Amino acid sequence: MLSRRSIETLIDLAENKLSQIIPFDRDGVREIKLLQSCVDELKSDMGETALVSGRRAARIENQATTH
Repeated sequence: MLSRRSIETLIDLAENKLSQIIPFDRDGVREIKLLQSCVDELKSDMGETALVSGRRAARIENQATTH
């Protein structure tokens, strides 16, 4: 079983990759669907709350504004 921290890290990595994909063809669309499915599964396994999502979103937004 993965730790909560490992699951959060995997979610962050998948969401970062999702934000970078530009679907030019069916393979791109397929990859987006697969990654989104993985994120959804990880979140459901973790029983993620809105508070955790809010913290992650704030962290990503802070990183974007500091670079």
